[in-house]
Amino acid sequence: MNFKLKCNLSKVTPFRIAVLYGLFSMLWILFSDRLLTIIIADQETILNLSTLKGAVFVLVTAMLLYWLIQSGYNNLQESEKALIKDRANLERYRLLADEVPDIIIFISPEGQIIDANEAAVKRYGYTREELTNMPMHKLRLPEDQLMVPFFLKHAPKGMQFELKHVCKDGSVFPIDISAKGATINGKPIIVSVIRDIAIRKKIEAEVWLAKERAQVTLESIGDAVITTDVKAKVEYINPVAEALTGWSNSEGVGLPLETVFHIVHEETGEEVESPIIRCLQEGRVVNIADHTALINKDGFAVSIEDSAAPIRDRDDKIIGAVLVFRDVSYKWDHMKELAHQAQHDALTGLPNRLLFNEYLKNALARARRKNGKLAVMFLDLDRFKLINDTMGHNMGDLLLKSVAERLRQTLREGDTVARQGGDEFLILLSEIQDEIEAALVSERILGLFSKPIILEDNEIYISTSIGISLYPNDGSDMEALVKQADTAMYAAKEKGRNNCQFFTQGLNIKANQRLSTENSLRKALVREEFVLHYQPQVDLDTGLIVGLEALIRWDSVELGMVSPAAFIPIAEETGLIIPIGEWVLRTACAQNKHWQEQGFSPLRIAVNISARQFKEPNFVKLVKNILNETKLDPQWLELEITESIAMEKGQTSLEMLSSFKELGVRISIDDFGTGFSSLNYLSRMPIDTLKIDQTFIRDITTGDNGKEVVTAIIQLAKNLQLKVIAEGVETDNQFSFLKDKLCDEMQGFLFSKAVSSQEAEKMFVHNCR
Repeated sequence: MNFKLKCNLSKVTPFRIAVLYGLFSMLWILFSDRLLTIIIADQETILNLSTLKGAVFVLVTAMLLYWLIQSGYNNLQESEKALIKDRANLERYRLLADEVPDIIIFISPEGQIIDANEAAVKRYGYTREELTNMPMHKLRLPEDQLMVPFFLKHAPKGMQFELKHVCKDGSVFPIDISAKGATINGKPIIVSVIRDIAIRKKIEAEVWLAKERAQVTLESIGDAVITTDVKAKVEYINPVAEALTGWSNSEGVGLPLETVFHIVHEETGEEVESPIIRCLQEGRVVNIADHTALINKDGFAVSIEDSAAPIRDRDDKIIGAVLVFRDVSYKWDHMKELAHQAQHDALTGLPNRLLFNEYLKNALARARRKNGKLAVMFLDLDRFKLINDTMGHNMGDLLLKSVAERLRQTLREGDTVARQGGDEFLILLSEIQDEIEAALVSERILGLFSKPIILEDNEIYISTSIGISLYPNDGSDMEALVKQADTAMYAAKEKGRNNCQFFTQGLNIKANQRLSTENSLRKALVREEFVLHYQPQVDLDTGLIVGLEALIRWDSVELGMVSPAAFIPIAEETGLIIPIGEWVLRTACAQNKHWQEQGFSPLRIAVNISARQFKEPNFVKLVKNILNETKLDPQWLELEITESIAMEKGQTSLEMLSSFKELGVRISIDDFGTGFSSLNYLSRMPIDTLKIDQTFIRDITTGDNGKEVVTAIIQLAKNLQLKVIAEGVETDNQFSFLKDKLCDEMQGFLFSKAVSSQEAEKMFVHNCR
């Protein structure tokens, strides 16, 4: 009875105290009064005893209340201690769980998430409150939700499996789940430790794909393939090898190679040693001897060619070998030719960029293993386009083939030369000791071009610019090394061509500066940073100014004053020369018209035209529109084009020049003597003036045949009834020589440098006196 009471009162509550107190009071009142009246008849005694009874009631109820309250208080303290302990345990578990990178979820037996760690909150995208009020099936894909009851039933005993979970944003990721039963405060729960295996799955997929590719490749290629272990026992036979040997893969695996691959000399019948044996012994690729035949399982002989290569593990240890062989027939010859075409340049027969990359990739792998060095050389033929355009594409192709053959014969065994495209070549020096060795090779190559190339009785002189990058100094991957060599090649071009340059970090800085210049150049027109200066052209007889050449200057906000030599090539490459050239043309025409309106005597103004401008289909129309806009008489505009521009498109160029002449515009050939003019074309061109290049004028005083060249050009101009202007006149000796030879005009520092429009006006005033 006491045990039952203790059990019933183990959790004392206010309600239970009130019930017990009320019950005891009612029983006391009912039974105590009745008992007194039965035992004692005297009313006075009953009254006295009633008072005593009341005191006893108070004492008993007080003791009862004390017992009940004390029991409740004790229970409360025990509960509070248990709660503090649970909270401490919970905090410890939270700290531990939140430090774990894996996802941890606590699940009730009914499938409700009780709690989750910080990794779960971050991965699923739910808050902790959202997770702890969510049934676990919401994290699964619809097709996986039917398996939740099975999971809840078996997880307490321990489970591990893989499936996919869904995040709050709907994204899905693969997981590995380890589940086990546990208890908290005596209640059963399921603890799920979840690992995100997306990266592992990706790697597994890549490994599987690589293996599948290898398998498909081995089973689909036209060559027969047999692989062996390090003891020359067969491990794999591909379908082509099965057909040639007569042995199936299942039959051959585990047999000695000589059993499956029995080879003899096809003429003498003597047995031939398998290349696999030497390959495994020497650790290198071994080719089979010529005139070898395979005796297949049925005793038939098949003429073959083959080679064996060692298979190495990551530690470079030989673990087996692969034997590749083929039936020598016209079909294989055709396939071989197709493979060669895919990896070689059709014109020169050199490896193309694809095959070069493969060679470079393998060379880099070897260099990394052996801590070796290699060099990549980027070659570009100087002025090839000019030769190609003037002598024809057929001659250009012959020139490329001749250059390719010279390069091939010059290189060392083991080095590779490839055609990058156009007139560019790549060279791989796969094993070098230092940069001096690369420099020596480049010197040999430059020496190749010191002798003329004879093509169809024509002597052609051509040079090359070479850029070199080194592994590991300048890069560790293919793209970087080729890019750095290309950058160095451009540096060689800038240093006058026909030289070699090694890549340096300074070239990278220069490339970045070039990019900065390009970015600023794109904003220059909008910011109105360009200005024209004008260099007078003077009549040699009278000494009077008869014309001016408009020369662009750039005062950049970011870069300061930039030389035309620094930005004009960039403008040409990027196409910005088109809007810049239009601005120059319009500004020069407007300025010339303005001077005429001011009352100055009319003078012609010369404007340089770039190759890109000259190729524009609407260029003639643009010039006509500018003349109409500025109201300048066409006779006072002179367009200067170079020899190469005039010669580039032959008949098309002649037609365009004729269109300018119909407008009334003057035409001059700039830098005459530096190109490859055809006298036949020159005589047909509707031009007015030849401008002698300043390099020849400078040679007048150096004795380098300058006088003879200048005299010849002046005489040629006179014979063609053209005016002739000498550029870059700087000395009295040059002036006297030109005047003596009846040169018409000159321009240069001897008379004046290029000046602003205001300074030019002062010259006009002096010119009128």
